[in-house]
Amino acid sequence: MRPDEGERTLPALSPDARAAALRSRELLVTGELLEHPPGRLGVRTEIERSWRRCVGAQVPVVPERIEYHKLDDVPMLRDAALPVLQRVKDSFADVPVALVLSDVNGVIVARHVDVRRQREIMDRASAAEGFDYSESSVGTNGLGTVLVERRPMLVRGPEHYNVRLETLTCAGAPIVEPYTGRLVGAFSLACEVHEVHPLMLVMAADIARQIEERLLDMAGERHRRLVHAYLAVDRTGAGAFVVDADTVLANRRALAHTGPELHPLLWRFLSEHGPSSPTRMQVPLPDGPHAALVEPIRDSGRTAYLVQLLGRRSARCDEPVEPPRSPARRAPVRVPLHVDEDVDRELEAALHHGELIAVVGAGGTGKLHTALAVLRRLGAEDPVVVEPHLDPDWFATAREAAGSGRGLVLRRVHESPSPSLSQVQALVATGAPMVLTADLDAASDDVLATVRRVATTVTLPGLAQKPEHLPTLVQAILRELPEPESATRFAPQVWDRLMAWRWPGNVAELRNTVVQLARRARGGTVELTDLPDLLRIARGSHGLLECAEREAVADALRAAGGNRSRAAAALGIGRNTLYRKMRAFGLT
Repeated sequence: MRPDEGERTLPALSPDARAAALRSRELLVTGELLEHPPGRLGVRTEIERSWRRCVGAQVPVVPERIEYHKLDDVPMLRDAALPVLQRVKDSFADVPVALVLSDVNGVIVARHVDVRRQREIMDRASAAEGFDYSESSVGTNGLGTVLVERRPMLVRGPEHYNVRLETLTCAGAPIVEPYTGRLVGAFSLACEVHEVHPLMLVMAADIARQIEERLLDMAGERHRRLVHAYLAVDRTGAGAFVVDADTVLANRRALAHTGPELHPLLWRFLSEHGPSSPTRMQVPLPDGPHAALVEPIRDSGRTAYLVQLLGRRSARCDEPVEPPRSPARRAPVRVPLHVDEDVDRELEAALHHGELIAVVGAGGTGKLHTALAVLRRLGAEDPVVVEPHLDPDWFATAREAAGSGRGLVLRRVHESPSPSLSQVQALVATGAPMVLTADLDAASDDVLATVRRVATTVTLPGLAQKPEHLPTLVQAILRELPEPESATRFAPQVWDRLMAWRWPGNVAELRNTVVQLARRARGGTVELTDLPDLLRIARGSHGLLECAEREAVADALRAAGGNRSRAAAALGIGRNTLYRKMRAFGLT
């Protein structure tokens, strides 16, 4: 956490150095920066490196406004930092310096400044709680650039990329979670350029180190609490987990249900559906849903859950256990027709009663994949798939396949022209294995009447409705691939992003994504940097209006060939507004 020797005693900029920095920064405005070879601008290497990053990202030199984020919660970083800031602020009483704390994204989460003049300067620069001071938002500064460089830095006057910050000198240092090495934020001291102190950077680094020590103490307390809960449940002899937002503990009997996807899968479910008192419920695990007794553990405003596994079928926990069969009598393992237990149960019931099945659902939900699984169960290993709306001769093809006893899928029967009732009934009369697929929400009344008259409908859920199925689907997709792609694995951070994405294209989008990643990884591990931009940037779910706006921005960028000025003009918004929307939507 110590700054380099060369930066410890950096004085304020001399008049000549200030003039040189101003001349070099003028190149940013004129667009000539990239024409000059590195090391020729007369500024420090790390400052020039930051400037070039900002130019490459088209960060505005004078932003119209700085993006603001409402701070709804109290992150652990701020909990750790506030006692430190409270303790050290007395040392800065009546000194025109601001103490500023940001999270890992550069958003300011805490600020303290005693002197009114300095507070007014910070306010004019929007350097206050909730404002985005990442490098990609305001350019080179003592918070955002520190987060990129991951080292203590002094940014003096015109070394700031944003001209509105050139009256400030900022000394910043990164804050790293001691027990994981994960970057969690940055701390900075900010003053006017003529108020800089030779030890300013050392002081900033020392305060950051004190915050790190507090993080370590808090983590110790939290982990001790989790371990006590874990030890208590481990004595019961059942498979058990203890999980919170950052950690999952598993005993030996629970290890069979673990994997890199366990934490994002289980924590996302519990954070949305976790009970307020001990409750029996189904929880999603990498190998499928399990019945469990879930109990909340609360301490200091943070919630964790104790999960004790009971078995897969909670509704019949009192059912007597059948003695194990001898190897000679062991029944073959049944392959589920669908990952969703309710869907699988409906399909099995329809097959048991000899009913014609219509697999229905929105586009991309895996209707064809499920239809083929049903036909395989019926012994049709080489089915024919016909799409009546695309092939004028579909009925002759289907009748020939049915006459020879081959399986048949009538796909997308909701599209026009649709098969008539008499045509479907004629194919059913052949007795050949057959399945229909349709999106009934997009079907006409005639198609609805036909499907419901001849078939039992089984609706497939969208992936956004059942995110707990995602790990099972990913593993199933990988198993279908050839070697070495089928051996591909995903890092825990990748599972976080996969679980966070809303998957508007449903299972079809997931399948395409997994196949592409597996082909590139070729049996290796997919890391966060391997993901496409949309997935790499974690986002919550979006409403319809926000989705439409995102598509409009993406279309404008494509039409403009990536030229952001032309795209902004086409949308009728300012370029800085376009940059903010691109960051919000994860577009690059």
